[in-house]
Amino acid sequence: MAGGAGWSIRDWAWLVLLSLLALAARCIRLGHQPFWLDEVFTYQRIHLDTAALIADSFANRHMPNYFLLLRSLMPPQPDFAALRLPSALFGALSVGVVFAIGRRVAGRFAGGVAALLMALAPTQVQYGQEARSYTLLLLLIAIALWGLAGLARQPARAALGWRRPGGLRLEWTAWLAGTIGALDLLGDAMPWLLASNAVLFCIWRYLRAAHPPAAAHGFRRIWLWTQALVLACCLPFYLAIYVASSARMLDVFDWVPALSWHGLWVVAGSTYLMRPAEVVQFGLMPAGVAVLSPCVAALCGLGLFRLRGHLEGRVLGLAFAVLPLSLLAVSLVKPMLVPRYLLWSAVPFFVLAGIGAAALPRRWRPLAAVALSLLCLLNLWPVYRVEAKPRWDRTAAMLATVAQPGDTIYVDDPNAPTMLATLQPRGQPPLDSKALVTGQLDLAVARWKQGSRVWAVNGRSALGQRESLAGFEAKLVELGRPQQTTALGREITVLEFAPPPAG
Repeated sequence: MAGGAGWSIRDWAWLVLLSLLALAARCIRLGHQPFWLDEVFTYQRIHLDTAALIADSFANRHMPNYFLLLRSLMPPQPDFAALRLPSALFGALSVGVVFAIGRRVAGRFAGGVAALLMALAPTQVQYGQEARSYTLLLLLIAIALWGLAGLARQPARAALGWRRPGGLRLEWTAWLAGTIGALDLLGDAMPWLLASNAVLFCIWRYLRAAHPPAAAHGFRRIWLWTQALVLACCLPFYLAIYVASSARMLDVFDWVPALSWHGLWVVAGSTYLMRPAEVVQFGLMPAGVAVLSPCVAALCGLGLFRLRGHLEGRVLGLAFAVLPLSLLAVSLVKPMLVPRYLLWSAVPFFVLAGIGAAALPRRWRPLAAVALSLLCLLNLWPVYRVEAKPRWDRTAAMLATVAQPGDTIYVDDPNAPTMLATLQPRGQPPLDSKALVTGQLDLAVARWKQGSRVWAVNGRSALGQRESLAGFEAKLVELGRPQQTTALGREITVLEFAPPPAG
């Protein structure tokens, strides 16, 4: 493949331009969507003191490092946009690394197409507008993949180590630092350790078959040392989570939908095929440009075909395939297939698509690049237009205005009290200081009989099954007909029940 080692000014210009395009796509309406449950947890955690933050993270099966980093970057009371800006920056930087990977393997055009897809992929933009650690994980694994691609391009030099002249110090360091950083950030990186070691095994076998024994021996020595460093830097964090979770690490995934053909299509369509995802409904938004999905899939297949017989093909193929296949195998026992857990495998997928695009004749490439850019921009439009997260901010603002002392607020989502408390308007007294917020229907009915006005909130805060409005109203039949029904976006409806007549 025609990758080339030396970078020109044009290469750097394209890297910067595509990274800025990615940043712009992620910063448009950055604070428009409200926080959903996961982001509320982020907001709450960064306001804890250091010891409590670390303990809360481990107890909830999370690494504390991202939250400590985010807290150091944030003002005392960050708004939606401020808390999400680091994710937008990390996502934009990962686009630059994707360009570098594609350019290293197959040239500037391959890197440009891969970076363009990464920059404008709807799901990538969505997670670049979310106050969670997924885009930082993406960046770290992209850096590690860049290092692996470099080792695969020059396996003989990869066996020389750090000290000998000509050794690939930068590539080994990129893989090691990216892998350790990813594993110490989020458990989602564990399949990356499996995938990258499968790649290193392929390189070692290639050296055994095609080079003197000393090369394979030197490579294996470096490989083992790096594994020891990875374990030393990461194992303590995972032991802490194991102990803090009372050895029930998989219980946290009980909210993941059961494995189904619909779920497979949602995951594949949103992660790889340029379809925007519904955050809490586990579905796909209407396709902006339906033809884009088959085109990207075809380009990826062509990229794999072009790399057949090359070590770089094994690098990208394994980096792409190990994560979805691993999660699919685990999901046969414990469902774990959701787009966020597969997010980083889009990096090698889009690089393969860029390599496939580089098979086009040179005279067609400018037109193809312009057409692809326009299709991607049109396809991205639903992300900015459609309400993807429940409007708990509007619900909290409404209840803060209309609720009176002695009122009762009944919620059917167990996390609704947390959402209302966190997203209430600033400057307002706490909602629970004048109204009782409860998820106990019998308590709400008892207070209503005693003369309390009841505000019943039907809606969900995170991925899961929402009770239908009709079913919700049927539970409240004892309260009579609602005096008023207010729809707050697509996901939340508030019913007002006046107190019963005196006597």
